[in-house]
Amino acid sequence: MHKWLAVAVMLLLAGEAVAQQQLPAGGKEYKEGEAAIKKNDMDAAIVAFEKALAANAELFASHYFLGFAYQSKKNYPKTAEHFTLFLEKVGNNPEAAEQIGHATRQGGLAWSRTKNSAKSIPYLDKAAAAKPNDKEVHYYLGMALIRDGQEGKAEEHFSKVIQLDPSLPRPHYFVGRVAFNTENWSEAQRLLSKYLELKPDDNFAADAHFMLGSMAVRQAEGSSDAAAKNNAATAHLNKFLEMKPNAPQAPQTHYILGSLAAQNEDTATATAHFQKYLQLQPSGAQADEVKQFLADLSEGEEEGS
Repeated sequence: MHKWLAVAVMLLLAGEAVAQQQLPAGGKEYKEGEAAIKKNDMDAAIVAFEKALAANAELFASHYFLGFAYQSKKNYPKTAEHFTLFLEKVGNNPEAAEQIGHATRQGGLAWSRTKNSAKSIPYLDKAAAAKPNDKEVHYYLGMALIRDGQEGKAEEHFSKVIQLDPSLPRPHYFVGRVAFNTENWSEAQRLLSKYLELKPDDNFAADAHFMLGSMAVRQAEGSSDAAAKNNAATAHLNKFLEMKPNAPQAPQTHYILGSLAAQNEDTATATAHFQKYLQLQPSGAQADEVKQFLADLSEGEEEGS
């Protein structure tokens, strides 16, 4: 039997009649930790298991219970640390298969919620392989891959989440964003529209409106229903500016909206957007064009007066 299991079994069987000196170093604290876990007293469990490890590093099953205790307190760095230490110590012992599976999944989920989210990827990969329909694992694995710059791989996991639970909004956003970046316009439009339908006030809603507006402008060119698409673009881009008026894309958005308004001979709206563009980006790529439009408009108004 693996050494840590032998110690755990010994401690489990040791009753009050067993003299304290018969327990290994740290054994008393280990038993106190187990008792605290059973009572759901996680603060006491943490103190006891940390003392057990300080007295005897061979009691590394303590790391498993510390991971469990810190998880209940939503201390994700500590959760990740202790489940990882447990996995490093226990190896591939088949007698601990259940604990290994739990520590792999929970340790990976905990890493994904820390600044070191990339550390979650190998653990969550294993957890997803073990349970292919675990939507939480696929979701957080996708998030970790996005943060690690692996959008292609992330798309696979978010698509799986959509398959498992189509009511979750953010997977639609992330898969839609990948489709947008790869110029798969119809798929991007479908997914981003679904995302906004599910959660119109979510953190990424403004960016979804920007992408949908940008696509509508492209689709309007040469289209038989250009007016409808331009109206859709105007609605999405105005919503984007309402939600993120100071976004880096704001100047370009004002330029696009000004151009669309000018096409519809709505000079007041065009002027307002072009002036805002110049205010935000006085030396921008379209600055000369915008200045000329405003000058021509002003000249036309003088001639008409």
